[in-house]
Amino acid sequence: MTKVVADWLGSGKLQELKELNITMHALVREARFDEFLNLFDPTTSLALQEGNYNLLIDLYLNRSKVFYNLGDIQACIADLKKITEWIDDYGADGQRIQYLNTFASVCGELGNQEKYFVYLNKAKDLAKKINDLYFLCKIYNNLGVYYIVEDQPDQAVDILLKALKLSQKLNEEHEEELMIFIRLNLSKAYTNLGEFNKAEQLFEFLSSYFEGKPMMKTAIYFLQYKGLWLKAQKRYEEANDLLVKAKDFAVRNNDLILLEEINKILVEVNTELNDKDRLIAIQKDYIDILLTIKEINLNQNLMHIEMTQNEKQYEFNSTKDPLTACYNRRYFEENIQKWLKEAKKTDQLIGFFILDVDYFKQINDRYGHLVGDDVLKYTVKKAKDVLSVHESVFARYGGDEFVAIVKTSSKADLVEIVDNLYRQLSGALIEVDGEKIDLQISLGASTNQNGAITEYKELFKLADDALYESKRNGRNQYTVNS
Repeated sequence: MTKVVADWLGSGKLQELKELNITMHALVREARFDEFLNLFDPTTSLALQEGNYNLLIDLYLNRSKVFYNLGDIQACIADLKKITEWIDDYGADGQRIQYLNTFASVCGELGNQEKYFVYLNKAKDLAKKINDLYFLCKIYNNLGVYYIVEDQPDQAVDILLKALKLSQKLNEEHEEELMIFIRLNLSKAYTNLGEFNKAEQLFEFLSSYFEGKPMMKTAIYFLQYKGLWLKAQKRYEEANDLLVKAKDFAVRNNDLILLEEINKILVEVNTELNDKDRLIAIQKDYIDILLTIKEINLNQNLMHIEMTQNEKQYEFNSTKDPLTACYNRRYFEENIQKWLKEAKKTDQLIGFFILDVDYFKQINDRYGHLVGDDVLKYTVKKAKDVLSVHESVFARYGGDEFVAIVKTSSKADLVEIVDNLYRQLSGALIEVDGEKIDLQISLGASTNQNGAITEYKELFKLADDALYESKRNGRNQYTVNS
C-alpha cells in the first residue's frame, strides 16, 4: 500500500486521466452514452487543469461521435470546431484521421457531397500513410455511402466489398463493429442495383443483430433501408409500416436529418398508395422539418462565428472525483489540515482511515475496466451511507484507495464506525454477467489523539501502518491504531 501511495503522489493525476480515458472509450464503444456525457465535463476539466490537450482531443472526438449517433449534428459540429484549436499542435495521426472522417460524415449528413468526398480522401491518404487498417476500413465504408448517394451503386458495392474484406484483418471487436456498418450500406447498394435477394440475406443478418439493441442512428438506418428495399419491390404498404416505425424512433431521438430523409421516402410511398389523408399529414411534417433544419443551419453559422472568437476561459475548482462523485484528494487534503488545526484548540477527537479494495487489479483484469469502475462506485455508495450520519469527509485518494476523516467522541465510537463500514462492504456480492464478485476490503485507522497530532502526514502514517498490518495479516480486515 505504501508503494501505491508513493506512486500516486508522483503521478496520480496522470494515472487518473489515463484510467478515465479508458473508461470513456469503453462507454462509447458499449453505447452507454448517458454515462459518458455525465463523466465528460469533470474529465475535461481535469485534463485542462493538467494541460493534457492530446487527451482533450480524444474526449471531444468521442463526444462528437456520441452526438453524431444521437442525431445532434449541431453539437457534433461544435465539438469538431473545438478540436480544430488543438489538433494541429497536439493531435496524433490517428486523431487527425478520426477528425477528418467525422468532419466528412457531418458534411455528408448536411448534403455537401463535394466536401464529404474531399475530406474522406484526406483521411484515406493519412490512414494509408500510417497503415491504420481500422480507419481505412471505416473510410472505405463511408466512400461506399458517397457512391450510393451519387447513384453509382456498382462502385459502391466494389468499395464496400473491399472494406468488408479488410475488416476481417481487424481484431474481433472492431471487425464486428465495422461489418455491421458495411453490410448495412451493402444492403442499400444491392437494393439500388435491383439485387433484392442479396440485400435480403443482409437484412436477415442485420435483423438478428439489432434485435434488443438501442434504437439509435444505425438501427434506424436499418429500418429505413429495409423500407427502401420494400418500396423498390412495390411492396408499398409494408414499406410504409416499416418507415413509420423508423420515423417514430427518429422523432424520439430528435434526429432531424434522418427525419427529413424518412419523410421524403414516406411521401413517395404514400403517393404510390394514393392515400391522400396520410399524404397530407406526412407532407406537413416534411415541411415543418425542413423549416426547422433551415433554422438550425442558421444557428450553426452563428455557432461557427462564436467558436472563432477568443478561446473560452476555463475556470475549474474541482472538488469531486469524476468517476465516483465523492470528494477528490485535493479537497480532502485542504480540509484535513483545517480540521487538525481546529481540533488542537478544542481537543476534538478526529478519526482518520484509509480503505482499499483487495485484489482490485485482478478484478480489472478478469472482468474489465468498467466492472472495476462499478466496484469503486459501489464502495463509495456504501461508505457515504455509513458516514452520512457523521460530520465527515470521504474522498478517493487514488486508484482503489479511499480516505476519510470523521469527528467522533471517542476511540470506541471510531472503531464502531470502521466496523460498520467494514461489515457493509466486506462480503458484499456484486453480480456481473451471471458471476458474483465477492468484495473484500482492508482498512487502517488512526486518531489525532484529541488534538495532540496536528500534522496530516503523521496521522496518515499511523493509518497507513494500520492498513499495512491488515494486509500482512491476510487482508479483508481492519486495524485501528492509537
